[in-house]
Amino acid sequence: MPFSELPADRRFFADLLSGLVLNPQRLGRLWFAGAPKMLPAGALCLDMPRLEIVLRGEYGNRLDESQRRLAQGEMLFIPPRAANLPEFTRSAMVLSMVFAPAWTGMAFYDSRQGGTPAPLRKIEIPHQQRGEGEAMLTALTLLSRSPQDQEIIQPLALSFLHLCRKSLLAQTDATPSRPQFLYQSICNWIQDNYARPLTREDAAAFFNITPNHLSRLFSQQGTMSFVDYLRWVRMAKARMILQKYQLSIGDVALRCGYPDGDYFARLFRRQFGLTPGEYRARFQ
Repeated sequence: MPFSELPADRRFFADLLSGLVLNPQRLGRLWFAGAPKMLPAGALCLDMPRLEIVLRGEYGNRLDESQRRLAQGEMLFIPPRAANLPEFTRSAMVLSMVFAPAWTGMAFYDSRQGGTPAPLRKIEIPHQQRGEGEAMLTALTLLSRSPQDQEIIQPLALSFLHLCRKSLLAQTDATPSRPQFLYQSICNWIQDNYARPLTREDAAAFFNITPNHLSRLFSQQGTMSFVDYLRWVRMAKARMILQKYQLSIGDVALRCGYPDGDYFARLFRRQFGLTPGEYRARFQ
């Protein structure tokens, strides 16, 4: 849909996100909120992931001393069941997003008048429950355990913001277009079948389309290629398995669709800068 034809609220938030994704040099570090044992009054804890972006000024999370003064361009990701306590002690403009299973909520805060502000603009955007966005949120949640890996985290965050902007620019019809529906169906199918060997040709054959058509769908409807999306899904599952289970690296590889454990280990290190064994050691 042309930008000028968007409803006013969609246009407002699309403009905010455009200012970020079209000028990525403005984005700073992505911080991660933790899960304190006790929540003080005013703290916010949800079962859904959230993202706060400082558009101007300074904004803070009072639950973490290192996050008390987040500067313009810095971001705070709050994984499910983690918490934050917003601090508006200085003038700030903040974009806040919450990601529910079937919708994304966005709110704009401006504290230039002093005190803890109420949202000036709010919107909820319906979306498909599963797909590329879910894989990115899972990856960000897992990366919260290794927040120093900013060379991995920041490109992923930028891709995710591109996806959020794309959802705002999409048609507002409740019924998705055929390409949108087909793309989401393929993403769902990958998430259900990632543990077995998959190729672009396998997916195309299952959905009775050509491999080139499938590649066009990922190019037009998403921000990753088929191969990159499949790898992100598998690597997110691999990290979860490594955190929770004491399986051999070969078994982890098999459970994530890689019959060759050495190849899996090389991919994992290329993706995250650690071997699977080094990553597992962080959680023991």
